[in-house]
Amino acid sequence: MMRARKTPRRRPLPRIAPAVFASGLALWLASPLPARGQEAAWLAEAKAKLPPSLVAGRVIRLDEEALKATVAVFPAGADSPATPGSVFTPLQVLEVDLKSDNGTLAVATTTVRARRPGEPSDDDSEPYQAELRAALAARRKAEPQVEPCRIKGWALNDTRHSLPVRAAPSADAKVVGHLAPVRVTPDSGQGSEEGWRVEFDITGYSHGWFRIAKATPPGTPYGDPPPKRYPRTYSGPGWIRASEAGGAYANSQMPVRRLLSAPHVDAPGEPPGADVAGPDGALSIDGTLVRLFACSANWALTESRDGRRGWWRGICSNQVTNCS
Repeated sequence: MMRARKTPRRRPLPRIAPAVFASGLALWLASPLPARGQEAAWLAEAKAKLPPSLVAGRVIRLDEEALKATVAVFPAGADSPATPGSVFTPLQVLEVDLKSDNGTLAVATTTVRARRPGEPSDDDSEPYQAELRAALAARRKAEPQVEPCRIKGWALNDTRHSLPVRAAPSADAKVVGHLAPVRVTPDSGQGSEEGWRVEFDITGYSHGWFRIAKATPPGTPYGDPPPKRYPRTYSGPGWIRASEAGGAYANSQMPVRRLLSAPHVDAPGEPPGADVAGPDGALSIDGTLVRLFACSANWALTESRDGRRGWWRGICSNQVTNCS
């Protein structure tokens, strides 16, 4: 497991305007944790009616006068490395018909159905997310065994050995190149205890492997390139094991900043542990990512330093500053 990166020279996180913080707090309270007050009983009852293959997320609509509610639902196991979720999985909701039982809301009937395009979302970036999914859909259709991704990362090899890059997502596939090992210099201490690491784009995922491209020699993006005698870095496309890639959480303007059980902002999640939570109770992005498992578009299934596993939107490879 990768150690947390040093932080003394990093610039502080950007100041959050009071209005933005208030909006984020409201979304946090509206997110898929047990509902407050009279919502709790009906929501728990509705969740209990879900099949084991689904988990409930955020309540996206509650109309007490019409006695109707809509709850986002997602495939169970989407946060497991064995069955990682996908942004291309059709969205579903649990439609709940309610009844009033002595002034308390209760469940009359429930129906799982497809989520309609026009149903409300608290994600201001949804137009961009939809555009990104559309751009990657053709690639996914052409390569059904590869989940298209758009994140960045760095190599997790040690200071002695280059990392093999293979032609296909298999340990038996041909080695097409290597990623140079970690390089320690006086300047490398500003971002990582282990020194400069090779950085690359992560463009796909398949059964425990990441497809990478555009790898840069260690230290090159920071004006500290390796000498000519240093092992070369292959910059073409190829595959490495998911366990051989690391990265950092980016501040991608997620409405609720915590790890989620599926790659969607309405998916359920739980608050981060105290040792990785920021002053606002959200997951701190600085040095808290310790493992990458899978990816889908600009989301990644990760593990944070508190041992929690879940999806985060936006992974970067900046080894010097916060990815804000």
